[in-house]
Amino acid sequence: MIDYIKELDQVFSRLIYRVRVLHNRYTVDEITDTQYVVLRAVRKAPCNTSYLAHMLGVTLSAITALINRLHRMGLVTRQRHEKDRRQVWISITPKGSQVLEDVEERRNLLLAVYLSRIPEDELQQLLELLHNAVNLFERDDILDEDVIKT
Repeated sequence: MIDYIKELDQVFSRLIYRVRVLHNRYTVDEITDTQYVVLRAVRKAPCNTSYLAHMLGVTLSAITALINRLHRMGLVTRQRHEKDRRQVWISITPKGSQVLEDVEERRNLLLAVYLSRIPEDELQQLLELLHNAVNLFERDDILDEDVIKT
């Protein structure tokens, strides 16, 4: 099992790296891959900086610098929480939504160029397997069960 895990980790890392390289190469004029991830998160709903830092695995100072840049670009707004002024909520602007839509369209076309080389039935299997993996990793009870066994 450990050999599979090592190989999966290596393959996922290579895949993510290559997608980021392609993203940055073809959207360099708009936003970076990390900015893309933040805009996608705040498009769903306003997020606080602590959540964004945790999601990206970065420090609060790093997320603040990233948000400052997105704010200067006119892609996000910042709003301080009324009761706790230390909390800052980030929302996407209409301009940010348009940039995100444009980048997503280009990114999807780019991914389609590569993924179209995989037969449709294999793509369906890949998608199903990835959904299964995500569902497992989103379950908090799995670690709890494993801790109880040991």
